[in-house]
Amino acid sequence: MAGKSKGGEDLGGGALPGAMREPKRIWWARPRKLCALERPGCGGRSHRRERRQAEIEWLKANGVRLVVSAMTTRHNLADYERAGLDWRHVPVPSTAEGAEALEQLLRLLRRELRRRGAVAVHGNRHTDFVAAVCAAHLHDATGADPAEALEAAAEAGLTVTPEAGALLGVVPA
Repeated sequence: MAGKSKGGEDLGGGALPGAMREPKRIWWARPRKLCALERPGCGGRSHRRERRQAEIEWLKANGVRLVVSAMTTRHNLADYERAGLDWRHVPVPSTAEGAEALEQLLRLLRRELRRRGAVAVHGNRHTDFVAAVCAAHLHDATGADPAEALEAAAEAGLTVTPEAGALLGVVPA
């Protein structure tokens, strides 16, 4: 059973089977409708199966019905299906190469957000592209300033890079 790191960070191995756990890096761009997050269970070498299951259960319990993965791999997709969640896979190699995928995801979000329930969009460990997707959606749907939306995503713990701003035409201050 994992405990805490020297810095006090939970190492993620302590989730009990069936327990729920809020993802560490999550931004509700539209509360109860649209969130951006890192891969459930954490990305890369930090990924933990128990944490993945606990975070998927938390998403489901909090109204998520559709998970959109922007990862280049198909990791977690079978877990979403087993949990009874719908999923879409739109692989994005990098934020700098994401313009076409951004347009595809904005069309998907326009359609899916009309339905009941919430949509979760995730990358692997890098969250700049998914932050940009949600910021672009907010701009399209409500006229929100993309720079302010990216700032809110960063305040929620997502990594927002200059590439994410460039994708949305936001010039860093």
